[in-house]
Amino acid sequence: MISGTIWKKLIRIMAAVMMLSFFTVSVHAEPTSTYNEGGSEGTPAESGEYYNLATTTNPFLIPGNTWVTPEAVHGQDCIVVLPIVNMFKYSITDVIVTPRLSVKTDEFPFEIDNTGYTERIAAMPGTDAQPDYAARVHNCAWVFKTRENVKTGYYKLDFDITYTDASCAVDTTVISAYVKTTGLPENGTTDGEDENKKLSTPRLIVKGFTTTPAEVYSGMDFTLNLTIQNTSAETTVKNLQLDLTATVEGTTTIASYAAFLPASGSNSFYVASIPPGGTADLQMDFQAKAGLEQKPYVMNIKMIYEDEKANPYEGAGSVSIPVKQVSKFDMGTPTVEPASIDIGEQSNIMFSIYNTGKTTLYNVQVLVDDPSLQQELAYVGNLSAGATGNVDMMVTGLAYPPEDSNGTVSLLISYEDESGNVTNVEKPVELVVEQPPERMIIGDDLPDGGLEQERPKWLLPAIIGGGVLLLIIIIIIIVKLVKRHRKKKEEAELADLDYEDDDDDGEAKLQVREPPKIEENEDEDKDR
Repeated sequence: MISGTIWKKLIRIMAAVMMLSFFTVSVHAEPTSTYNEGGSEGTPAESGEYYNLATTTNPFLIPGNTWVTPEAVHGQDCIVVLPIVNMFKYSITDVIVTPRLSVKTDEFPFEIDNTGYTERIAAMPGTDAQPDYAARVHNCAWVFKTRENVKTGYYKLDFDITYTDASCAVDTTVISAYVKTTGLPENGTTDGEDENKKLSTPRLIVKGFTTTPAEVYSGMDFTLNLTIQNTSAETTVKNLQLDLTATVEGTTTIASYAAFLPASGSNSFYVASIPPGGTADLQMDFQAKAGLEQKPYVMNIKMIYEDEKANPYEGAGSVSIPVKQVSKFDMGTPTVEPASIDIGEQSNIMFSIYNTGKTTLYNVQVLVDDPSLQQELAYVGNLSAGATGNVDMMVTGLAYPPEDSNGTVSLLISYEDESGNVTNVEKPVELVVEQPPERMIIGDDLPDGGLEQERPKWLLPAIIGGGVLLLIIIIIIIVKLVKRHRKKKEEAELADLDYEDDDDDGEAKLQVREPPKIEENEDEDKDR
């Protein structure tokens, strides 16, 4: 589908070609173009007629005598028609005509709004095939839009031409002409100077920048301090406009957003002037978008300014602002088994470390640094955002803690950020080094198949006291039994030695007396 603007341009081109064709048919004079060997230009006439001529680097492929210098007005369309004549005896084919373009206003007065401006001619007859000069003229036409900042004067237009001759050799030539331009007064004039002359261009650069605060974290406000320098030693820069644009994050239209948002709603600066070699210090408040990843973000700076003659210029710069994320982690409930150990005994500590932030934790490690324990180190490694690390370590009792100890030991968890800065966080776990209570061994409950139970501290003194008391009672009973046995023996001996006298026959008889009965029951009661 061809737009209305293109149709209008095509109609204008066709009208211009028809008018030139009609004019060419009515002209039978030989061409008046100038041939410059090697592309050198002739000496311009004092009257300025030089700018109304077209020159060529090939005496046999020349601009036609119907060439008319176009006149271009700033901001308006201009039709450029180049008549080309083949003066060879033979015909040439595959003729390609391309105007030389440039993005610089001092070199090319027209806007470049098309992807291609090439004109193609299938064949151009020679003098043998077509003796009539007017019939050999071929018109190439273009419609250009004149730049707004064009200068008043004359601009040189070069057209590169490539063709194939009768021997199938490819050759080139250049046809040059001029276009007369009318620009705004503030844009200045060309003054008939050579367009290839290099002019001094004032340059603006970003000399330096800082942020307040120095470290920018995601979601926080900060101030950007810029220093802009005019590098020109002669030209003052005026009407400086700077537009600051942060890089866009996100992959979709809905999720896309600028990394930095201006706090005031505007992202532009204005500076009236900067003298040669001078600087301008600028400040603007921004907010770093919440949720930004920890990395540098680029702030693009577009600069539009003018020199002392109101000639417009454009420049660009950028600064890279590192954005950081607050590193965070959480610790799972530690499992300590056993929770109480003696000197020389070991306990197993196990827990998990969760990275709850949005930045990577580097070289995560856990250090047991407590006077009551031998120093131990567990290395976890790097934990990316959302990752989990597990700690499983054995600790050994070294000394008893003070009496006012709260029954915990400290674990020192450390990690590094991307810059190598170390962060240390202490976390307590319930573990105590203490002397265990007395133990008692029950029967067969020995290490080879039994059970060792703890007993209270008062049990041993009670057992010893009871044993001593029992021993005293046994000794008393034994002493009393021995005494009673001796008494019985003595009485029996006395009974055997007791004799009776016989009155009738005067003989003495030994009379054995029965021992007195001992009240055993009474004696036993007494002994008891």
